[in-house]
Amino acid sequence: MKKTFLTYLFFILAMSLFVTLRVYAGKEYDRKLDTASASDTAQHEDTAADDAATPVSAPSEKQEDMDEPVLPKDEKEYLWHGSIEPKVPYEGPLPRIICWGDSLTVSLDEKSAFPDIIRELSGCEVINYGVESENTAMIAMREGGLRVNVKATVIPADTNLIPIFLRTENNGHVSFLDHGDGGVNPCVINGIEGKLQKLNGSYYFERSGKGERLAVEEGTQFKTHGMVDARMGDVLVIFAGTNDLPDKNSVRNIISLEKSMLEAAKCDRYIIVGLTYAGGIPEIDAVNEAMEKEFGDHFVDIRKYMLSYGLADAGVEKTSADEADIRKGEIPGSLRSDYVHGNKLYHKLLGQQVYRRMQFLGYLPADEGSLENEEDI
Repeated sequence: MKKTFLTYLFFILAMSLFVTLRVYAGKEYDRKLDTASASDTAQHEDTAADDAATPVSAPSEKQEDMDEPVLPKDEKEYLWHGSIEPKVPYEGPLPRIICWGDSLTVSLDEKSAFPDIIRELSGCEVINYGVESENTAMIAMREGGLRVNVKATVIPADTNLIPIFLRTENNGHVSFLDHGDGGVNPCVINGIEGKLQKLNGSYYFERSGKGERLAVEEGTQFKTHGMVDARMGDVLVIFAGTNDLPDKNSVRNIISLEKSMLEAAKCDRYIIVGLTYAGGIPEIDAVNEAMEKEFGDHFVDIRKYMLSYGLADAGVEKTSADEADIRKGEIPGSLRSDYVHGNKLYHKLLGQQVYRRMQFLGYLPADEGSLENEEDI
């Protein structure tokens, strides 16, 4: 009985202690809650006062879609659209336009590539020296910006095919005719015109007609048709570098070769087209910025144009795949034929923009209207 009474008494004391602690905890919680509430009220009043002192912009009619690609402001938008205000007045006659490049310049039907579009718009003679798969050095070899020399040999009096050995001025490999002619033939060695052939990996030369036997000295320059045919007043369009896959450092080599091409042609009227293949050139923004810094208004950043205006100017409705491409910095798929090459819409847009830049620089007469008034692409 005594044991039962003690157990009961212990239970009563434990319950009393529990209730006391609960009451104390509840009061402490209420105190903290009141303190926090007062602090929040004061902070809200301070914020309201600050807001009252700060001008409030009117809300936009439509909030920006977070999934929509955000493109940088184009400070040179006037170069892409509207009437042309020439930087330099045009003085005739119409020039020849010589286009040097790789597969992005090649025309398969002589009417759909961008040099064909320039010919149609300008009425000029346009010569296309595009050869697929070539890097900038290979293009420069054909144009003369990278000198190619002939090792000492003898050209006979007759038209027999003879072997010749070619090396670049820094003793590098020569790539003529690997993927196409592109202005190599008819070529000239020491004043003798002929045709270069590549058989089983070796070069051979056949003079065009009989003449005197001639000894060719070591280091004599090999001249392509594109070099010999160059004229004062030509406008050069150079679209090179995609097959180099440059980064922000190696782009200096491309710039150096392109400048050498201009020097070889003694040309101060030119257009340099920027690179577009973001998938293979991760630092393409820095690459194009370096080229633009070097060439200024002679540089056409066609990738920037295609990302911002290409689909609208082509009259193409943007697809979800196009939006994804733009978000990645890629030319929209609706303007491409594959991962790197443009389709007919792309080439027409490129041809128009190169044509506009030539008008802006005074190489061609400026239209009274603008290309926006042309028929749909």
